[in-house]
Amino acid sequence: MRIGSEKSVNMVKANLYYDSRRLNKNGEGQVRVRITQHRNTAMFSLGISVRPYQWKDGVIVKHQDADFLNSILSIKKGQIEKAILDLSVRGIFVGKTVKQVAAQIQEYINPDTAVKQADANKSAHELSFCYLFNKVILAKDNAGTRGLYHDTLQKVHLFLAYKGLEPSTFSINDINKTWLESFERFCLKTERQNTAARHLRDIRAVINYAIDEGITANYPFRNYKIKKAETLDKSFSSEELRELFNHTCYPGFEQEAVDIFKLMFCLIGINCVDIANAKLINKGRLEYIRAKTKKPYSIKLEPEALDIINKYKGTNNVLNILERIPNYKTYFNRLAKTLRKVGLIRISGKKSIGKAILPDVCTGSARTSWATIAQEELDIPRDVISAALGHHIVDVTSTYLRTNWRKKVDAANRAVLDWVLYGKR
Repeated sequence: MRIGSEKSVNMVKANLYYDSRRLNKNGEGQVRVRITQHRNTAMFSLGISVRPYQWKDGVIVKHQDADFLNSILSIKKGQIEKAILDLSVRGIFVGKTVKQVAAQIQEYINPDTAVKQADANKSAHELSFCYLFNKVILAKDNAGTRGLYHDTLQKVHLFLAYKGLEPSTFSINDINKTWLESFERFCLKTERQNTAARHLRDIRAVINYAIDEGITANYPFRNYKIKKAETLDKSFSSEELRELFNHTCYPGFEQEAVDIFKLMFCLIGINCVDIANAKLINKGRLEYIRAKTKKPYSIKLEPEALDIINKYKGTNNVLNILERIPNYKTYFNRLAKTLRKVGLIRISGKKSIGKAILPDVCTGSARTSWATIAQEELDIPRDVISAALGHHIVDVTSTYLRTNWRKKVDAANRAVLDWVLYGKR
């Protein structure tokens, strides 16, 4: 039965249609409205279901409530006809797909449906795992942490695309043990075990956030253990570092790489981001707020450290790193690659022979090496080492920057430098 006029503004037509393709458990099919526009069709249900023999020529027959149901259909037909005319004249259908047209008509004749759908969409949006992940990222104060979480979110997007899932509709409640196992296998195709473990810890953090906020009760990590590979020891002995620091480098960036790494070691393994952004020297001490912990840190500048600082002195910062290369990560990535080649003999171009002094060195080696040498070679107390590295000290109520700890840390650093640089105990 045709409801709308063929001469409507956008040629939108509507017919009642009995859908016998999907019968319910009672053997009933739904009465639907079929919307046609430019030979494209879309349908929506009127909420009435009858058996196939109870539908004939657009009318319900042989049904105990036939008169009542037919009266409802008559009312709905009038409403749909009015909706098509009104919405067409108002230009609502212009530029709309047939599915959008059908939704507009359904909303017109039953506003409650639109409200329920909006609520459902809102609920789905709030449960979207990627939406929640972004909220967690934005709440992070540390730029480095935000970057790591963003990397994990990108990995999740790639995995969902691999699985043929839409990120915007993927719910946090869809994550289970099987999903986590599959995600880990996906990560291990291109990444190491510890990188995959970091991604999984980030995912766990987002789920914990959602639980704390009362958004979900789903905790898939209850029966899933994050696997972690044993981290390679990238600390070096005093003898190895002494060889690096005393090596006659090629002119150019190789010498600079060794100098800056040596400076990091002299500053008790200062992090890359902190040394690049350091601005204040006060009374012979380098003072800054650690990017990782947001806590104040103060290191006495020994003569060896001052010599290197003066060599690479910056205008606004202590060092000129960011004046030459705005992104500190780019600089220190190049530095680490260069350090791993120190000791090789250059032949021509990029060709080299021989053996590097520290082929596995990284920028973090300055920190781990300082701590390892202090403990294993000089027997410096663990509490002093912890204070030097900025770790929590039980009997210090504020921070390790109190005078008594400063003196102990200063003395420990001088002892480490004397041993590594000059072989003096």
